[in-house]
Amino acid sequence: MIFVAEYELSWDNLEAAMAKRMEWDDVRPDTFRFLGEYVWADREPPFRGVAIFEADGVEDVNAFILHYGPTLKMATHAASDVVSAITGAAGEAASTGKRSKAKRRSRR
Repeated sequence: MIFVAEYELSWDNLEAAMAKRMEWDDVRPDTFRFLGEYVWADREPPFRGVAIFEADGVEDVNAFILHYGPTLKMATHAASDVVSAITGAAGEAASTGKRSKAKRRSRR
């Protein structure tokens, strides 16, 4: 599965967060893989970032979150590519008998 972790950190936690990031490559589960990592300077908090990663299970996600602990304020979300999400939503609507608003409007 693909996940997106949005995070922020303060000046007080900057050094600890950097050290934990450098350690992560040595302790990460074999089934955890970064797809992208981005950080930008912000006014308050000083830094925000996003990590996009692939993990085989919730254990991998928990290991990632627990590794950083209180050094980062983090929100993690399961995600998918847009085409897969659209296909899944269309399949779910078909299985429940619901039509999209666009289809309902076109029948009027």
